[in-house]
Amino acid sequence: MDDQSVPTPLTTVAELERILGERPPVTLLKAIPFLDDHCESFFARSPFAVLGVHGDGGVQHSLVVGGTPGVVAIADRNTLRVESLALPDDLGDGGPAGLVALVPGYGETMRVNGRLYRDGSATLLRVEEAYLHCARCVTRSGLWDDVVVPDASVPAASDTDLDHPAVREFLTLSRFLTVTSTDTDGGTDVSPKGDEAGFAVPLGPLALAFPDRPGNRRTDTLRNLLQHPEVSLLALVAGDDRVLHIRGRASITDDPDLRARLAAGLAEPKLAVVVEVDRVDLTRDPGLAAARLWNPEVRGGQSDLPAAGQIWTDHLALDNVG
Repeated sequence: MDDQSVPTPLTTVAELERILGERPPVTLLKAIPFLDDHCESFFARSPFAVLGVHGDGGVQHSLVVGGTPGVVAIADRNTLRVESLALPDDLGDGGPAGLVALVPGYGETMRVNGRLYRDGSATLLRVEEAYLHCARCVTRSGLWDDVVVPDASVPAASDTDLDHPAVREFLTLSRFLTVTSTDTDGGTDVSPKGDEAGFAVPLGPLALAFPDRPGNRRTDTLRNLLQHPEVSLLALVAGDDRVLHIRGRASITDDPDLRARLAAGLAEPKLAVVVEVDRVDLTRDPGLAAARLWNPEVRGGQSDLPAAGQIWTDHLALDNVG
């Protein structure tokens, strides 16, 4: 890194729990092993998702799935289906994958983890767990606030680094990103992160850091990074049809100087994630454009979704149902 050395990383779950506390068992009970009626209602209204996949060579990928509501379809209670999605060449059938989906205007996200398969031109995600994610990251990011659509002439940049002016500007504006990570048992997870604009801070051309804020307390991403450092980040800017892809290796630190730097006027985070970057791509994404996430006309689809508390209550009741 250019402007500071790599902070000393945490290496064990015991160190993690010393700082954050133990993971409450109830956080895992909110996940169900199949897709229920609440999941069906959510996906029927969702025009956008990020699919995280773990390639055969260990490389993580973050893929945009965007279009009209229902772009991620429920084939049956154990399977999600996406039509005509271009998958990386290093993906084999049965590999781990995770997905996080958004409904415009709705505070919570839906997360599904499982295994990926090809079915002709379609992509299938066989479900191992599904759960509603708490709204803290969406609330902190102001994701559904009114936005000013940027000039369509703003540039893209492929295979570059964090010093590229367009990338720097994008990171300065971004308040929301997803993190794709995988554990050593072959489980992949896509976690949404949201904060003040510019919360992902470049530490040089090939490194950046972002704060770990309180969320659903499952700490899946942090636990994964202790086992398998490869990550893929996908950052969004509200109203912009570009996505920023960053791939690299991540570590967790409680370095006080870095935590203070990432506070951004809020409470100082207890931990920070540092990514040593391998590749950076800022590209226009037709799926994101087609999803029209910030168009006021599409926000009405969330109005008849039940409150998150009702979904969590129902999922707790279903947790042990096969």
